[in-house]
Amino acid sequence: MLGGGRLLLRCLMLVCLPALAACANAAVAGGVPITPLATVALPAPRFHAELQPDLHYGPFAAQTLDLCMPAGATGTRPGVVLIHGGAWMGGDKLRWRSLCEQLAAQGFLAASVDYRLAPEWPWPAQLVDAQLAVRWLRAQAVSLGLDVHHLCAYGDSAGGHLAVFLGALQSIHAGDFATTLTAQSPAVSCVVDDFGPTDLVSLAPTPLGQQIAGPLFGGKTPQSDLALYRDASPVFAVTPASAPMLLVQGTRDGVVPASQSAELAQALRTQHVPVQYVTYDGDHEFNGLPAARQRTLLDLTIAFLLAHTSP
Repeated sequence: MLGGGRLLLRCLMLVCLPALAACANAAVAGGVPITPLATVALPAPRFHAELQPDLHYGPFAAQTLDLCMPAGATGTRPGVVLIHGGAWMGGDKLRWRSLCEQLAAQGFLAASVDYRLAPEWPWPAQLVDAQLAVRWLRAQAVSLGLDVHHLCAYGDSAGGHLAVFLGALQSIHAGDFATTLTAQSPAVSCVVDDFGPTDLVSLAPTPLGQQIAGPLFGGKTPQSDLALYRDASPVFAVTPASAPMLLVQGTRDGVVPASQSAELAQALRTQHVPVQYVTYDGDHEFNGLPAARQRTLLDLTIAFLLAHTSP
């Protein structure tokens, strides 16, 4: 049975906020209703985080993850896969070390993932690795104490793009590890996406789209290879079977236009997939946003994960 704190969170995240968003006077951006941003009181941390760094989920040096486990927890634990951003060309799993430990303190088994980067590894290596990490965690579920029915993904920017793919796709994407751990599902049960690109076709003319065309796509453009760009766009992978999602987007994002998140929110609603679309008055990566506001958004994210991973 759910404790009082978690029961309250489930009410807030699964009932109260969607009801507010459905009100006739709810804010709308680009035709997409915006979920009102509310302050959430998280349960007090219950565990000490135990770190297991640099575990290999694949044979390449970049295919590693840091595991944060709730020390002393009994039974199976819900999981969260954390995916860093960096335009698919940079960044690393240390980006999420603090959050990894915070999630473990709340009872999650959290995994902060590294993956192969462009230009050495063009698309779809990044998605191939993200899916492989999920399948590896599922394959290790018994030894790790992972609840395979409650495994979510959270990423920012390029990491958000990959997290959305993990929630949108139900099958293993073609690639050099598509035949590895095929008995395990690559899908997750919920997603948090902080300002991730979702439609790389429409992103192509932007500065970010022009920056990644060479390293990620070998210089190809939507005009020369539309199928490649659509394949790399999770908005086109959404189906009624996709996972519930929380989308967080800055209204003044100068890197990933807010229209990217709005388009994904609309695609999810069209397919009747539960989605909450939260905006903030700031730039990419929360730039220009006061620390207190950033904390509110992080608490909302953790509350969403708790609400979608409780029995």
